[in-house]
Amino acid sequence: MNISNILAQDEQVLYEVHLHWFAYLNLGKLIRNLTTTIFLSNKRFFHGHGLLRRKTHEMVISKIETIDVSESLCGRIFGYGTVFMAGTGAGSITMRYIRRPFELQRQIRSAQA
Repeated sequence: MNISNILAQDEQVLYEVHLHWFAYLNLGKLIRNLTTTIFLSNKRFFHGHGLLRRKTHEMVISKIETIDVSESLCGRIFGYGTVFMAGTGAGSITMRYIRRPFELQRQIRSAQA
């Protein structure tokens, strides 16, 4: 999906998140992973996936409270992890196979400052 089609007026992408290549080894979720769009803008965090049925999650930057990162041994070696975000009144988002998960955490915290 083209990110420019998702952005609102005066919204700029600060960081585009990529899945690690391990995510594409799971054939059961291959299409979902191939159609995943994740980015951080100056206004919100966006996570969307799906080809025929699209599901999206958004959180306003100022509403993000918790960003937890979990890395398995394999994830630490190859540089991927699971990121869990929770917000005030905004629910939660769990993302697996995120490349450089601590960089995503750092980028979100920088955007909140």
